[in-house]
Amino acid sequence: MNDTLEFANEETAGLDKKRLNEAVARGILRRAQADRLAAFWVQQERIADDAEPVSHADVEEVRFVRGFHDIFIAIGIVTFLFGLSYGLRTMGLSSVGPGITAVAIWILSEIFARKMRMALPSFILTVAFTPVFFVACIRLISGQSGQGFLGLFTFDQIEPSELILPTLVAIGGAALHYLRFKVPVGLAMIAGGGVFLAAVLLEIVVPGPLDNHIAWFLLLSGIACFLLAMFFDSRDLDRVTVNSDKAFWLHLLAAPMIVHSLLVIVAGEGGDQGASYAFLVIGLFLTLGLMAIIVDRRAILVSGLGYFGAAIGVLMTEADVSSEATLAVTLVLLGCFILLLGSAWRTVRRTLVSPFSSTALMRFVPAIN
Repeated sequence: MNDTLEFANEETAGLDKKRLNEAVARGILRRAQADRLAAFWVQQERIADDAEPVSHADVEEVRFVRGFHDIFIAIGIVTFLFGLSYGLRTMGLSSVGPGITAVAIWILSEIFARKMRMALPSFILTVAFTPVFFVACIRLISGQSGQGFLGLFTFDQIEPSELILPTLVAIGGAALHYLRFKVPVGLAMIAGGGVFLAAVLLEIVVPGPLDNHIAWFLLLSGIACFLLAMFFDSRDLDRVTVNSDKAFWLHLLAAPMIVHSLLVIVAGEGGDQGASYAFLVIGLFLTLGLMAIIVDRRAILVSGLGYFGAAIGVLMTEADVSSEATLAVTLVLLGCFILLLGSAWRTVRRTLVSPFSSTALMRFVPAIN
């Protein structure tokens, strides 16, 4: 999680990451050169081992848990943070609780993210830091006390203009946390903060339209996050460095915003829940599936699975099938779709992407093997 290389295959024989990182630290290699050397090294070992010539992007690995020790420590971190927050609240220190909790998260990050470089604990600490620090900033700058656990749920009579400075400070804190600990999901937290800041500024400049056109705002925000994800994807087409993880979390942030906003724009909030709505949802899902296959990112597809399953359920209901049978058939069809597409992902992708093999598109997506 530090400013070091992260490779998709931790067990690659002969790939001495410590020496490669040391070469970067001493200025012998630049970071980009080290990334390319790592990718070349992995490819050469696959060739030497007579491995099947498949891009590592097909695997789409995410360095999330490296052993049960990660899970064990993560349980301890979550338990400690909840206990700390509850204890501060019972002692009447709820006004400074988020600030103290944010400091505790940073200290834990120094131990588990920077020193021990544990994947799951680093992820949890990074995801927790930004919202907790944001609430602490609101309480410190605006003087609002907030309601609910850590004050994350509601604030009394807070104006949009009062959110600008706390949001800017929170984004700055998230950026410092990312620069310090280099946890890939930190970029998604910064991007999420940027989306929230844009919403606040828009509400201040043009009050009202955001409430009536939130779907369009989410769609544009999702597209912006998707383009940022594609930027990092294009820097690591073989997906053997940490740029792949950065792109993954940004895709995971962008996908639900794009999927939900498109459905609301085209079908309206909730739709008419009839057959026409169901076919529309399925059509949009298949379109998003095509995009997911082209860029080789399953996260885009996963975000629409719930809507796809709901559409199947609507069609079953229209066919006058009992609710129990509808649920069973929906789950079976959805599961079959996932299994079939997952097992034939490479074949489907080769078929769909082959027509673009000689175009500029291939500069931004993994090659077809």
